[in-house]
Amino acid sequence: MPRPDIAPVLQEGFVALAADCDDPEEEVVDLARRLDDAYMLPFVIVADSSGQFIGGASGMQTPEGLLGLLSSET
Repeated sequence: MPRPDIAPVLQEGFVALAADCDDPEEEVVDLARRLDDAYMLPFVIVADSSGQFIGGASGMQTPEGLLGLLSSET
């Protein structure tokens, strides 16, 4: 994540994963189905270390919105 205000938060408590939206892994599809508003890319999905869905968002996120999502899910 190139943004200097978000990178440290991700590096401290998350493992970032990018998936191909045209050919996603089945585990990613299963997690995306849990999003209430999964209509617009990109999706941000937060899962715990065992792969259980915690939260997420759909569509463009502002830096403040993404930081809010990440801080509410930790």
